[in-house]
Amino acid sequence: DIICTDMLAPLEIPAHLHRNAPIVAAAGYEQTGQMLINLAMERAGLRSLEEIDILDVGCGVRFTQAIVNRGIPIRSYTGVEVHRPIVEFLKSHVEAVDSRFHFVHWDVQNARHNPDGKCRLSDATSIPVSRSFDLIWLFSVFTHLDEADARAMLRLLSSPLRKDGTLLFTAFIDPAIEGFEDREPAKPQHLAFFGRRKMEAMLKESGWAVRCFFPPDRDRFIQSCYVCEHAA
Repeated sequence: DIICTDMLAPLEIPAHLHRNAPIVAAAGYEQTGQMLINLAMERAGLRSLEEIDILDVGCGVRFTQAIVNRGIPIRSYTGVEVHRPIVEFLKSHVEAVDSRFHFVHWDVQNARHNPDGKCRLSDATSIPVSRSFDLIWLFSVFTHLDEADARAMLRLLSSPLRKDGTLLFTAFIDPAIEGFEDREPAKPQHLAFFGRRKMEAMLKESGWAVRCFFPPDRDRFIQSCYVCEHAA
């Protein structure tokens, strides 16, 4: 019993729940949200999301806003988020009236977004979801993870992705460096950069095969992007 999204529109998001960069705000949250959804479909080789179960780790609010207000067809969308007020708002205003949506609070520590989280990401045993997905995406998540947390995240993402599913994520990649650099020590995990060889070594160690790598595309508000699948 899915309720028509016409009953949801328009979804108005309180200003304090938007946590994107000023350049995104200037271009429009809903506009950039749809742009990135379209780009994810293109890079994952999907013509539609109508039969796709999506897991968005670090979901924020703009993708839900774009899906609801612009009528983007999906089979299901599950958002996981460390910022509890975002989850509470989306559960009450979206999940409660449309069974395609589900939102989960994940109280893991992150120096930038959740410094008081109850556990380290590297100590987590699973992402708090109980089903599997065709497509998992993470926009602007690895950009704020240190090396240990990035390794942990790659490990944790394996279980909820279906055998033939696709993992897509963005990261700050600098091919001129060999390892990891936190480039604003005064603001830990604000600008977390990885060397390309470092990231791809971590992917291989975590059981991922790289399908495609894309450099940053600032016209479409996206950093370097990996599209991956389970290694054979």
